[in-house]
Amino acid sequence: MAAAPDPLVAWLLDELRPLAAQIGEIRARRMFGGAALYYDDIVFSLVIDSTCYLRVDDATRARFLAEKSVPFSYDREGRTISMKGYLSTPADALDGGQPLRDWVRLAIEAALREANAKAAKPKRAATKTTATKKAAAKKTAVKTVAAKKAAKR
Repeated sequence: MAAAPDPLVAWLLDELRPLAAQIGEIRARRMFGGAALYYDDIVFSLVIDSTCYLRVDDATRARFLAEKSVPFSYDREGRTISMKGYLSTPADALDGGQPLRDWVRLAIEAALREANAKAAKPKRAATKTTATKKAAAKKTAVKTVAAKKAAKR
């Protein structure tokens, strides 16, 4: 039996309808025992344990921290992992309405900047495949054996 969806996710999607009408579809998908909110197939929010975390970057982090937002963190193998790229939603946004939409817009913009930066990075040069490396090593070995035989003659 599937777990009931988090009521916070349903509330967020309802509150974000006016924003979605302006910018495009905002949707949710289950992830990590919680949910992720997406805009244009890019994650901009995590909802875990009835807490909403919004995407931040260098341009927006200070504004969130000024509102006493805390990073998303979880325990793994006896230690706490903190994801500084997702901070809790400021308290004033949790009343809904325009303040929530303003904070979410900042999160979407941060997520888009990150996605664009990743897309703009030059791809690494292709490395030799394992088969190519093995073939080159085999040729070197054959040449070495042939050279040793020639030296003995």
